[in-house]
Parts: sequence; C-alpha cells; structure tokens
Amino acid sequence: MKTTTSSNQKTNKELVKSAQQIQKRSTFISEADYYDYEAELAQEKSDYYHLQYGY
Repeated sequence: MKTTTSSNQKTNKELVKSAQQIQKRSTFISEADYYDYEAELAQEKSDYYHLQYGY
C-alpha cells in the first residue's frame, strides 16, 4: 500500500494508522460472503460469454 509522506510526522503517523485500520476491517469477510461473491462472479462471466459468443 502506498502512503504519502508529509513534513508533519504526527499527521503522517495518524494517516498510516487510519489506513491500516481500514485495511484490516475491509480484508476479512465471512466464508458465506466469499462464496456468494464467487458465485456472482461466475454468473457475470457466464452472462458475458453468453452475450459475447451466443452460447
């Protein structure tokens, strides 16, 4: 993850800390949500090929 640096070290540390907290919260999903997401991607892929190639 890229972070920007500033001349104010306190502000920079706070930005890095908040970014890490957001990343921690957003990376964990339940197993059911994972499989639901995979099923949605498979359906979208199927729909794409159906529309693109007609099968």
